[in-house]
Amino acid sequence: MNIKVGIFVVLSLLLRYANSSGKPFTNNSEITFPTLDFRVDCDLPDSSKGICQLPKYCPAAITAKSVSVCYEDDTNTYVCCKRDLWDDFPKRRLTAGCGFPVQSISNGLRTEYMEFPYMAALGWESFFGDDVFDYKCGGVLIDYIFVLTAAHCANLQGVPPSVVLLGGGDLTDTTKKPVKVIDTIIHPDYKSTESYHDIALLKLDNLRYYKSPICAWSIYPLDSINLTAIGYGHIHFAGPSSDNLLKTYLSVIPNNECSAYFPHEESLPRGIVETQLCAQDFVRQSDTCQGDSGGPLILNSVSPYHIVTSFVVGITSFGRGCAMDTPGVYTRVSEYIDWIEEVVYADK
Repeated sequence: MNIKVGIFVVLSLLLRYANSSGKPFTNNSEITFPTLDFRVDCDLPDSSKGICQLPKYCPAAITAKSVSVCYEDDTNTYVCCKRDLWDDFPKRRLTAGCGFPVQSISNGLRTEYMEFPYMAALGWESFFGDDVFDYKCGGVLIDYIFVLTAAHCANLQGVPPSVVLLGGGDLTDTTKKPVKVIDTIIHPDYKSTESYHDIALLKLDNLRYYKSPICAWSIYPLDSINLTAIGYGHIHFAGPSSDNLLKTYLSVIPNNECSAYFPHEESLPRGIVETQLCAQDFVRQSDTCQGDSGGPLILNSVSPYHIVTSFVVGITSFGRGCAMDTPGVYTRVSEYIDWIEEVVYADK
């Protein structure tokens, strides 16, 4: 950006903000800034501390079962939102270069362009030509050359994916070029007859120009029960798949409650275990569906400066139907951080 233009934009924004409904004060430089008429600190429904801000800066408020209104004026309503999760987050090697800020899903909502730049679609060679691929699973970029996905997607009917298409959006967009998969690493404890340890890594051809890996959630607790699932799967059970990336908002279900939905599932001889998590949206009847396997379950953390950091907390593993009364099951990423780092940094 031209320096003069940049200065003009900054001053314009300051002047616009100074004329907002907040009460101004003047510092020694005679630049006017607004002050807030309310306390920034607030109390969340669970009695924990949060920050008072506009709903558009608080993705969790979109799907929260209950919200706390912390301030209202003539034009806006402010809600209490969880504080930034990043400040107290364990610093792992895997998170050193992630989190560049960015402002199928049954009954899903279409996503905006580059809303999820870390989304990966896994493609297999097609009968229609060398440059035509069938995209059957999802994944998520967690390092510049590694995509995290489900183990059953890494060896679909005995065949690993050939390419990944990054950036989300439309699968038919010819301006985006697929990236070759050069290695497939399935978790050593995965068994095709079971749904445990359903996680794998795909190593890509040189991708150093791509700068948008997602952060990996590395602690067991989930401070927010409101998550976002994305994928290209079927819009409804046995229905057509989507060429557009779709999203839906889901809520975490405790593992003990989730196990009750799968009492006789052959692939879950031990029920739902700590390396898994369950989620569903009973209100909108939204869920992940066929073709969404391997895609990410995302938690968004919002800083007091309205910067959104996205974390992958789960990898879509399986479900029973789509948008039914049974939750989807996801591989819990936090329980595999050590293994992921061993693979990603083996040659570094």
